[in-house]
This record gives sequence, C-alpha cells and structure tokens, in this order.
Amino acid sequence: MTVWLLDGVEIDLTRTQIDVDGGRWDWTGTSTETGEPLMRCGDDAPLPLSEVYATYGPLIPAPAPITHADRYAAYAACPAETTAKEKRTQPSFAALLGGLSRRTV
Repeated sequence: MTVWLLDGVEIDLTRTQIDVDGGRWDWTGTSTETGEPLMRCGDDAPLPLSEVYATYGPLIPAPAPITHADRYAAYAACPAETTAKEKRTQPSFAALLGGLSRRTV
C-alpha cells in the first residue's frame, strides 16, 4: 500500500505531504485497525490520514529532491537549436558592423 485513495484523491504515501499551514506529514508505515494509514507531523502523535486531511488539508506532495542525476542532465543538456527562420532574421555581430561601416555620416 503506497497510494491511498481518500475522497477521490490519490495520496502517495511514499512522499511527504504538506498541509495548508506548511506542516510536513509522513506515513509512519503503520495503519489503524481498519487499515487506514497513520501520519505523523514532527514529534506529534500519529493521526489517521482522513483526520489529517479533514483537519489540516488539503494535502499536497512535497517536491521531490533534486538528485545528482538531475543536476548532471541539466548541465549536459544541449541548448535549444534556433529554427531556420530565426537564423535568417537574427543579425550577426559582423553583419551589424558591416552595416554600420557602410553608413554615411
């Protein structure tokens, strides 16, 4: 059980959930007698997910941390190629200098 369906909303229990006040809720890995996941915020006692959602919700998943692989992919990515039309309409520095040198004063 890593995804829990609550009021039509899928909650990924493997990720930290953030409430409207910025509290960070994590699944304790345990459940109530009825099978509902128990969530914990800081050192507080665990609460059933439905109670957390009703009292502190809605919940949103915390952003996934950036990994070394993510950083490497960003650094190694090639810059976007310009289209042929953009290449024709973008003046180069040499063309700009040539145009300026042909100007009459």
